[in-house]
Amino acid sequence: MGPVTILDRHPISDPWLAASVSVPADRCGPPGMANGGWVAGTVAAHLGPGAVQVDLRAPTPLEKPLDLRAADDRATLSLDERVLVDAMRTPGAVRAPAPVDWPAGEAATAAFAGHHDHPFPGCFVCGTARAAGDGLRIFPGPVPGVEGLVAAVFTPHPAHAGPSGRLPAPAVWAALDCPTAWAHLASGEVPLLARLRAEVRGPVHAGRPYLVVAEVMGRDGRKAYGRAGIYDTVGHLLAASEALWIMRR
Repeated sequence: MGPVTILDRHPISDPWLAASVSVPADRCGPPGMANGGWVAGTVAAHLGPGAVQVDLRAPTPLEKPLDLRAADDRATLSLDERVLVDAMRTPGAVRAPAPVDWPAGEAATAAFAGHHDHPFPGCFVCGTARAAGDGLRIFPGPVPGVEGLVAAVFTPHPAHAGPSGRLPAPAVWAALDCPTAWAHLASGEVPLLARLRAEVRGPVHAGRPYLVVAEVMGRDGRKAYGRAGIYDTVGHLLAASEALWIMRR
């Protein structure tokens, strides 16, 4: 699910790291633009471990050379000197909702609303039009009896892992992205990611089952706030996120 324009900051000067990157066409959110979580994780990975906040100022195009610059605790992603993404290291741990039991997670997955009404069925993370090995296929549905809480059980495909079998940071950030939108999403709404703050605490491996849980943290008009967590089968928290979405119709 994609980014939305927000307020500018000044670009980085004298970067210690400068690189050209591009987002593959299959890492899309809305048609024609990159998945916000994938982009956020791509930039955040250059700031090392710990909590990083990423502001998505404008849609990131697919398959175009982009300028990634990082200095100290901040990084930017730009196109033709226009900053699209701004990231900074932040203090404090990122909080996540508590896990649900696995039967509840499996029931929630089966109840995913996107099977019947999806704003972006081609989304890399939650798109129902993506085959196994093509998209992550994370389908967060409502947890029975708990308002504002969604969950999904998913097993990452080896196609999305590196040589070690571990998912790279952009894929983990992407998995933390869409579930917070589905915690809010109503029929006819289009969610656009404005900000994602996340922290990866442990490895997520292909071929192993995981539980993603997301919950509503408040809403102010079109602004929707949520948080999410990825848990392993014994309840260890491997990654957490806090998100700000702009909901449009």
